[in-house]
Amino acid sequence: MKNSTVLPVLVVITIVILTLTVMMSGRSNDPGIQGDRAYPHYACQINRYCEGNNCSDTPISFIAYLSHEDGEPRLELPRFDPRATLTETPDRYFFESNDGDISGIVTIFKDRGVDLAGTSGAGASLVEHFASGSCDRLVEP
Repeated sequence: MKNSTVLPVLVVITIVILTLTVMMSGRSNDPGIQGDRAYPHYACQINRYCEGNNCSDTPISFIAYLSHEDGEPRLELPRFDPRATLTETPDRYFFESNDGDISGIVTIFKDRGVDLAGTSGAGASLVEHFASGSCDRLVEP
C-alpha cells in the first residue's frame, strides 16, 4: 500500500470504531423503565430532586398514565399514591396525588419537561419536595 492511502484508511477505520462505540453505549437519558404499552403513558426521569434543603442529582424514573386499566389516570412514582387526578390544559398535564407519603402535583409539559411540587409530614414537621426532569414521548396504544 502506498503511503498516501494509509492515512485516509486509518481515518475511516477510526470513524467506524467511534460510531460503533456511540451506538452500543445507548441513550444517556433513558428513564430505565417501560410502562404498559396497552395504555397511553409517559416514561419520565427526574434529574434533580429536593426534599427540604437536601437535594440530589440521582435519577428517579417513573411512569405517568393518562388512563390505566380502570380508566383512571395513574402515577407510578415512589412515595406517591398511584391514584391520581388528571387535569389537562393546552400546554401541560397536571397529575395530583394526595394519599401517599408525599402529596403533590406532577406537571408534564407538552415539550416533555416535568416538574414536581409536593409536601410530606404535617404541622411543624412539614417538608417541601421539588423536582425537575424530562419525559419520553407519549406512548399511545
